[in-house]
Amino acid sequence: MKQEKAVPVKVELEKTATRDMRVLYIKDLAPTTEAIKEVLGKGYGELMQYIQTHRLQPKKFMAWYNSVKPPWPVEVAVETDSLSAQLSGRIQSRIVTGGEVIIAHMWGPYDQVSKAYEKIHLWLKENNRKARGNPFEVYLNDPAMVSSPADIQTDVYQPI
Repeated sequence: MKQEKAVPVKVELEKTATRDMRVLYIKDLAPTTEAIKEVLGKGYGELMQYIQTHRLQPKKFMAWYNSVKPPWPVEVAVETDSLSAQLSGRIQSRIVTGGEVIIAHMWGPYDQVSKAYEKIHLWLKENNRKARGNPFEVYLNDPAMVSSPADIQTDVYQPI
């Protein structure tokens, strides 16, 4: 039996502030952890078709997970340069209010993203700060386009 080599994970924290974000999103449900990839792919496909049709500019590819275990209620989202007045299908829009955040910059496979959340929770405790709203993930590159899972980049934003 071949033993899999552990992929190193690196997480760095940054305290910063964000501006308001115009976000298009789709609410969906991934019944299992393995199904998340398919749910995200389908959601991003729908969002990008809408974005191209309405000549919007995509910025960040994001997701909110509204549970800490499966099934995963997820909001698949894309920040855009503006919001269209007319939405269609499952697509909804909102403005995510900017403000102070802790960002966990993570390099490593998605199945290790809990390490980013752990670092955020530890920072909040050590600095006597409170989370403001749910955290969200921002996907900075495409895992199919990197040479190693260690090169996958994900930022976890926690408003504070």
